[in-house]
Amino acid sequence: MMLQYFNIIKGNYLQYVRSYSFLLTIAFSLFIAFNFVPSPNANYTTVSFGGYTGNYTAEWIGFVTAILASTFLSLCGFFLVNGSIKKDIETRIGHIIGTTKVSNLTYIFSKVTSNFLVLLTILFIIFITGIALFFLYGNTYAFNISSFVTPYILIAIPTLFLIANLAVVLEVIFPTKRMLQYGVFLFLFFATLFSAANDKTPIISSDLFGIQYVTSSVANEVQETFNKKDIGLSIGFVSGSRNPEKTFQMSSLSFPSWYVYSRLLWILIAVLASTIASFFFHRFNHKESPRKTILVSEETKHKSADFKLGNLHHDIEMSYSLAPLIQAELLMIIRKNPSYLWILTICGFTSMFFIPLNIAHLYILPILWFLQVTVWSDLVTKDQTFRTHFFTNSSYHPLKRLAISRIIAGLSIAICIALPVLIRYAINLNFSSVLNVILGATFIVLVAVFLGAFTKSKKTFEIAFFFLVYCNINQVKALDYFGGLHHSYSYGFLMTAIVSVLFFLSYLLLYRNKTYGN
Repeated sequence: MMLQYFNIIKGNYLQYVRSYSFLLTIAFSLFIAFNFVPSPNANYTTVSFGGYTGNYTAEWIGFVTAILASTFLSLCGFFLVNGSIKKDIETRIGHIIGTTKVSNLTYIFSKVTSNFLVLLTILFIIFITGIALFFLYGNTYAFNISSFVTPYILIAIPTLFLIANLAVVLEVIFPTKRMLQYGVFLFLFFATLFSAANDKTPIISSDLFGIQYVTSSVANEVQETFNKKDIGLSIGFVSGSRNPEKTFQMSSLSFPSWYVYSRLLWILIAVLASTIASFFFHRFNHKESPRKTILVSEETKHKSADFKLGNLHHDIEMSYSLAPLIQAELLMIIRKNPSYLWILTICGFTSMFFIPLNIAHLYILPILWFLQVTVWSDLVTKDQTFRTHFFTNSSYHPLKRLAISRIIAGLSIAICIALPVLIRYAINLNFSSVLNVILGATFIVLVAVFLGAFTKSKKTFEIAFFFLVYCNINQVKALDYFGGLHHSYSYGFLMTAIVSVLFFLSYLLLYRNKTYGN
């Protein structure tokens, strides 16, 4: 039994690490980890206490990278490892496992373990990058390995283990509702983050990320060093240069026994949740809902269909119009999303007519676009998923017709959602913002096509899109793809060039991969 357990883990892990999407994730993790600790001349900060930041010691760099890994990696990591059971269903491996003696508990924990190993791999890359950053920025200080490693062990690793379990548990509870899985996770994520930030109890029962105690300890140290009160904590990529006059020498973090027990308690809760979920696992046996039986009389049953092949005309006209294809793709997009998702979209769509325009543009619009992430993520991958690529490849000019029709359908949905913002900008004669919003919609659809063609996976786009939404809500100007912070025509020309390059690269990738035939 243990051999089967390890074989499933090995197969799942290798399936992740051998994919193009994982290589992109590694490259993205290196980039983010390198920016976790800003250079002395950077125009942003990631962790600060009322504007105060620590010197580049092993204690400070280990503390910063560990708490950012605990929050950001758990946020993006969920989207990376979620869907592991669904992948077994799509590849038919799950049906084979369902016929073996592998128990539900063994299968669920093999998925949890493989998810955890994937997240640990990324955490290890962040860990190595943090050490490199110490020798790059703080080589004048002694490197205390225990002070650097301990935050990773007690802060980041238990959080990632819980995320690995949560991804599997939500997939068992909502096996066919991926957006509902995302919604529940995001609610739990931000709810626990908010409650941890406001939890003043000695034992931090609600601190999933393990950061409330350590940040409070560092904040108290800042208050004592500079004789300040009510030091506020800022976590994230916040614009503003590091002030050399507001730096302090951070002491080594001390972790009391109750804190260690609380982290072990979260691990125990995660194991218990996965164990309970194993009792409700469908084991790849989806029962179809019973259908009504229609009673048909014998006369009706044997009645001729009154159809003759001779009535067909010999000279059938060929239609090269894209309109029927676009209409079909739009219908599939509309039917793909569940009704509750469209209700949320319609409510947000209506609200953008009445709320302040800058709020509608900066916050409501990217969130409504994100609700369509599952639609856009499989624009070019759904044929492989549903085994229809043989049919589509045999159609007339599939790359020029089918791929273009899917891009137009996806873009139509994005522009329709943005109509309130577009109309209000047009009324104000702000046509540069109208252009930027349209270019933003085009950009995000083409990013979905490009990443889907490059990685042949939906995961990369889902992670990248969520990261873009998060950064835009936090007003990171460098990643403003839809003109929320830039309203000039020059920015529109820049986005036009980026969109053109994306379209060319996407078309080239689809042609080389023969995704839609020759």
